[in-house]
Amino acid sequence: MFKLNQFNIALFSLSMGCFGIAYANSNLVALTDEQLAATTGQALMSLGYLAPTDSANPMKNITGSNNIGFYKLGLEAELELNANIKNLQLGCGGVNNSVKSDSCDIDIKNLSLSGLPDSYDGNGNPVYNNGRASTSATLTNPFIEFAISNPDKSSTREVKGIRFSAEKINALLTAGLANSTSASTTDGIQTLSGFMQIAQTSGTASTKPITFGNASGQAINGYADVSGLTDVHFDSDPSKSSGITIPSVSTGFTVNAFTINGVRKTQAEVRNIRTTISSIPIAPAVGNTTDTTFANDKLYVNLNCTGNTGFLCGLATGLVPNTSFIMDKGSDISNLSLSIDFFQSLSMIHNIPLTGNGGYLSLQSTALLWPGATIASGDTGIRDLSSMSANTDVARPGWWMSFSNPVQLGQLNVQQQVDISAVLPQVATLVSNYLSATDASGNNINAPYVNFGQVIGALVGSPIYSKLNVDLGSYTATNPAKLVLTDQQLKNQGVVANCYGGLKFC
Repeated sequence: MFKLNQFNIALFSLSMGCFGIAYANSNLVALTDEQLAATTGQALMSLGYLAPTDSANPMKNITGSNNIGFYKLGLEAELELNANIKNLQLGCGGVNNSVKSDSCDIDIKNLSLSGLPDSYDGNGNPVYNNGRASTSATLTNPFIEFAISNPDKSSTREVKGIRFSAEKINALLTAGLANSTSASTTDGIQTLSGFMQIAQTSGTASTKPITFGNASGQAINGYADVSGLTDVHFDSDPSKSSGITIPSVSTGFTVNAFTINGVRKTQAEVRNIRTTISSIPIAPAVGNTTDTTFANDKLYVNLNCTGNTGFLCGLATGLVPNTSFIMDKGSDISNLSLSIDFFQSLSMIHNIPLTGNGGYLSLQSTALLWPGATIASGDTGIRDLSSMSANTDVARPGWWMSFSNPVQLGQLNVQQQVDISAVLPQVATLVSNYLSATDASGNNINAPYVNFGQVIGALVGSPIYSKLNVDLGSYTATNPAKLVLTDQQLKNQGVVANCYGGLKFC
């Protein structure tokens, strides 16, 4: 580690060099006392020190680490910057290799920094009126800060960390060249050690058309009301059914604020995203004579008298032990609540707008709370850094990239249709529970109506038709169906090149 006295010598030499340059190129003019009193100015550079015992020092009350002071060298100016970095790799191998071997603390391919866009298009992608390359990020009062242990003891003081930051940053940071349909190993964010809060946002997704009821685990059962005379129990047989078509439906969702926090992270994890699909048609609308979407839909059902020993039930099931069942017009499944766990590769998150308080890039040999770092309200009294929650920005050993303000990702509209086949067995169970529900007296309350004449028609092979309107609201409001989504292409993550002349990267 570097000793503080070496740092002092280097800083003193740099200061004297800058002073010498300023002096050599200046024409000094004598001023009167009155002129001096009327003169104001601002230093180009500033120096600050936060002692270990200072009340503003976030490490003051941390057990075993309350001897750290912070030295800050700042530039009192606005710095404009437009930059492209083909391959940013920091901390490869090293101290965090046990977390994820053969990788880096920070590994970002095709990183660009520019000014904020002039506007956003309908999907939330950035728009630049005169080209992105003509803009610059603005860094207000950039600075370098050192974390020094035992700063008042020349024999034992030691540099524990260094960070690069600014008081404010207004910029668009992008990672990657293209918004691809799958995760990439050669483009975008490969690994990130750091802290990034994502602000609450919303989005939309549409489901992929799929067939339900013709695969293992998708059998449904319940009761049918035969002409109001008796209830007959039925069980569908997926192996003999062509199934029920579930067309593409769209749904909106809200993503609560979440935090990416950790060493060598490769994906963002968002759990329990709640949404409700208000209506899923499973037959043509009433009166529609042209919709052929459901033309081949059919469930093969076995009929029995489970829970019913009446004569009419025995007669009906004796005559027709099994038959085909078709959803009549107007049938639907409504109010299906879903709980979605979303795992998104960081290489598929490209646009990171930065506004307001600055983020930072740091390197430390021990876990640190840098001055001004985000501390969750529930962690303010905790004295052990390892016990703090993921919502607190504890910079871990190695390289660390932090973003102070929550990042606004905009509308998370999913580009590709979502496959919900994994949720169908749960839907089958929910539908079965609905069709088997009884009141306090044991009477079936959701049994679909079937005309007795249809039962007779089934003797000669005619299918049974019945309208099913399955409302799952009360069944899934507190116990939603579970769905896991991975690596979805988002419409608002299109990358605008930070180059002139049509180049993708320069």
